[in-house]
Amino acid sequence: MKNTIYKYISSTCVLYTAVMLFNSLFNCFLTDSQSENNIFWQSTLLFLFAICIIQLISFGINRWDFKSNLTYHIVNYLSTFISSFLIFYFTGIIISFSMASLISYTISYTIIYLLLYYYFRQNYQLQADEINEMLKQYKEHL
Repeated sequence: MKNTIYKYISSTCVLYTAVMLFNSLFNCFLTDSQSENNIFWQSTLLFLFAICIIQLISFGINRWDFKSNLTYHIVNYLSTFISSFLIFYFTGIIISFSMASLISYTISYTIIYLLLYYYFRQNYQLQADEINEMLKQYKEHL
């Protein structure tokens, strides 16, 4: 049951992303360039761009061989945090480079990072449990 839930969460996220991407592209071309609606869709595309950059950085970091899991997460967190903050700052999503904006971005980014970590940890644990169960059943039949 839990594995089914994780599959549906993943497919829902992919479907939502595809729909938002289509809507963003469609509305960027069909609305007035200065309208608030167009700015919203441009921000959505910019957010997708930032996510792609973060994924590329994470992909590169995943290729490194770290001695501990903690070191991996520190490097991954800091590199993706700094790059996404700079992307959002230079594109105007984060309006000012002040302590308040830095603190609020740090808190929200940390919460998102921890939620993603927990989600993937639970997903990997479910997969490991399924594999262990299959191995147990295989050994019983021998």
